[in-house]
Amino acid sequence: MNDPSHSDDRSTRHVWSAGRYPAMAPNMLPAIARLINVAGIDPGNRVLDVGCGTGNAALTARRAGAEVVGVDLAHGMLELARDNASLAGYDDIGWLTGDAETLPVPDGAFDVVLSNFGHVFAPDSTQAGAELCRVTRSGGRVCFTAWSPNGVVGDLTEVLTDHVAESPSDPWSHLQWGDPEFVREQFDGTDLSFQRRLLEFRYATPHHFWREFAEESGPLSPVLRQMDDDEARAALRRDAVAALEEWFGDNAIRVEYLQVRAVLE
Repeated sequence: MNDPSHSDDRSTRHVWSAGRYPAMAPNMLPAIARLINVAGIDPGNRVLDVGCGTGNAALTARRAGAEVVGVDLAHGMLELARDNASLAGYDDIGWLTGDAETLPVPDGAFDVVLSNFGHVFAPDSTQAGAELCRVTRSGGRVCFTAWSPNGVVGDLTEVLTDHVAESPSDPWSHLQWGDPEFVREQFDGTDLSFQRRLLEFRYATPHHFWREFAEESGPLSPVLRQMDDDEARAALRRDAVAALEEWFGDNAIRVEYLQVRAVLE
């Protein structure tokens, strides 16, 4: 497998392994707990976690008694996942380097396939969706989360496109997965259910959220690093913080996302 850092579209998916992401990961834990619950994982189920990151979803599935494999493009994330599994006393989770568009596992190998804000960043959305289905057995479940285009992530993306003429990839592409109509097109013929959910990212001010989510880690950081004009960066930060104020209260940014469950025929 080629080094992902040699490809522009793949390198944009490594942003979650940069900067302070491990410090941000606990913000995702409520979404992971809900995802495992809606997946209906039983002891002995074979579970694949696509875009496993630091391994929190894989660990949660393992605690439910599943046989788990985690896949991620970023070697650094897989090392953190292994460390987290070791701390929990789980030495039986498999960890694979792999791409959501070409998952390194056989057809129909899993009862449940999970992706917690993972596969949505694959450049070829149709291929990524097809891969999730390919590796799931008949009657199995594909369960994932995706940021909502109508929530704070969509608002920040709109601010970004107002300030940045060009970006290394389409900043809106991953938000397609937060649209139920798009999901229906990708999972045609499956039994689908949707839930709109909220996460609360705890920060003292919107400025702190912007620094950590956009400037130091997260999906916007590659674009911001390419901006060498201090005034332009300051203008972007000002407008972004103004947008964040609309979603901020009780020391938290309210982040809307879509939770999806698909049962394959």
